[in-house]
Amino acid sequence: MKVRTLFISDTHLGSDHCSHEKILKLLSNIECDYLYIVGDFIDGWALNRKFKWNNNYNVILQKILRLSRKGTMVIYLWGNHDDFVEPYTNFYFGDNIHILRNTNHVTKLGEKILILHGDQFDGIVSKSKWIQKIGAIIYDFSLSINGIFRIFKFSFSNFLKSKAKEAVKYVSNFENIVSDYCIKNNYSSILCGHIHKAENRVINGIKYYNCGDWVESNTFIIEDEDGNIRLMNYEDIIWNTD
Repeated sequence: MKVRTLFISDTHLGSDHCSHEKILKLLSNIECDYLYIVGDFIDGWALNRKFKWNNNYNVILQKILRLSRKGTMVIYLWGNHDDFVEPYTNFYFGDNIHILRNTNHVTKLGEKILILHGDQFDGIVSKSKWIQKIGAIIYDFSLSINGIFRIFKFSFSNFLKSKAKEAVKYVSNFENIVSDYCIKNNYSSILCGHIHKAENRVINGIKYYNCGDWVESNTFIIEDEDGNIRLMNYEDIIWNTD
C-alpha cells in the first residue's frame, strides 16, 4: 500500500494486549513519505510493572529503521506511557528520525494539522500521574477479561467504556477541550491519540482526527497520495498474501 503519510498511535509495545503481529504486517506492507508515531509507542508503564519483550518488537523497530533508510521521514511524538523518551526531545537520529513532543504536518492539499499525543489535555495525567497509572492497570484487567467473552464476540472493556457515564463524559470533555484549544490557537485541524477512540469528524468547526489504538481497535490514519485524510481499520484491509 502506497500512501503519502501514515499516522499510528497507542501501539503499546510491551503490553500483553498489543497487536504486534498486525502492526508488523502493516509496516511490512506500506510505503510512505512520512511516518508519524503519535505517542505511547512503547509502553514504559507496562514494562516497569512486568518486563516482557516480544521478538516482534525488534522486527517492528527494524521495519521503521528500514523505512527511514529508504527516505521516509519518521517523526516520533512521545506520549505519557513513553515519557522516558522526553530527554531526547528535538533530537535527530540520522537524517530521517526526529523526536518531538508536538509538530505540524501540511498535507498535499495544504491542510495544516497540529499533531500531538493528547495527554497534554488530560489534567489527570499532568497533575496526578499515579491515578492514571492505576487506571491503566484497571484497563489492562478489563482487556484480560475480554478473553473470557471472546467466544461470544463481546468486548468487556468496550462495554465498560460505553456504559460508564464518567468514561463517556471524559471522552466528550477531551474532544471539546481539544477543539477549544485549536480555536484559541488558530488551528483548524488536529490529529492525536491517547484516548483509544478513533475518529475523523468535525467538532465545533475543527477537523478532529484520532488514530485510535493497536490494543483493541487496530486503527490508523493515512494521508493518501492525493492529500486526503482517511481513517483506516486493519481488519477492513484486504492484504496481499503473495
